[in-house]
Amino acid sequence: LKSRGRAANTCRRTGEGRSGLLAMVDPWSIGLLAVYLGACGPSPTALPFALWCVFGDHAAWWKLAMEYFPGWQLTTVIIPLVSIVIYWINGLFLLLLDTIWRPQVLQQYKLQKDQQFDMQKLGRVVKNLLFNQAFVIFPFAAAVTLLRYMTGVGPYVSETLPSHKEMCLQTIGFVLVDEVLFYYGHRLLHHKSIYGKCHKLHHEFTAPIGLVAIYCHPFEMLVSNVIPLFGGCVPFCSHGFTVLGWVVFGILGTQTHHCGFHWPWMGYDHQPSFHDFHHQKFNCNYGNITWLDKLHGTDKMYKEHHAKLSKAAKAD
Repeated sequence: LKSRGRAANTCRRTGEGRSGLLAMVDPWSIGLLAVYLGACGPSPTALPFALWCVFGDHAAWWKLAMEYFPGWQLTTVIIPLVSIVIYWINGLFLLLLDTIWRPQVLQQYKLQKDQQFDMQKLGRVVKNLLFNQAFVIFPFAAAVTLLRYMTGVGPYVSETLPSHKEMCLQTIGFVLVDEVLFYYGHRLLHHKSIYGKCHKLHHEFTAPIGLVAIYCHPFEMLVSNVIPLFGGCVPFCSHGFTVLGWVVFGILGTQTHHCGFHWPWMGYDHQPSFHDFHHQKFNCNYGNITWLDKLHGTDKMYKEHHAKLSKAAKAD
């Protein structure tokens, strides 16, 4: 009887574990995982990180974060700080791949094989990045938090984490808002009255690397980087945890677009080749997901380039 009771308890616990797992893995969680990986690419490091972000148990550490950083501190300081830390970790790793750690082995994936990052410019890049992060990201986060306190519009924080459904739908919304704001903001920066005074700095690197993704004028940092990335969370009144997830993978994505390598796991994607071509030719490929470029015909040069490559490959 005791053995039967133990077996019954074991079956009950196993059933509970299975039901818990099934409850965790639903269509919305799969959708959220797909959006995250679509934003940054399913690299060997991003894939397990995304799996942990979607399916991990985050309730305990989120509660702890709220206890240590209550109220405005999470949205004004902690979320921006996490985004900055992620930027530097991934950016320096990509710099290492491009300049020091086995660059010859990775040369087959490099888009502009005859170009390499000039290490003499590293100091200037670092100063620019730190300035933009300190004097654009944090003030914008503070303004958004203040807007929430004054009007009730904007991201909020609570101990209860959002559902996968809420996170998935809002993150898709973030992607769409980011595309619209980035495309038109980016085209604005290419206007002849603005380009030389502002956006030309970013185009100093015609063969970019991940670390220089936000190497730019502070005005560009605000208009073309921070507002598109964070902008969706304001009208959607998103949970801080949802914002944090999107910001992390959005940053990994923009560094992927600037990394200069079309990795084998990105074979399905037009990025980073699409944006790398923009850095070569300047006046095309303004968006991220190509929809608005197709609508406005600003991908024509890119299509012609690929048609020539296809024709040359067939001739060989």
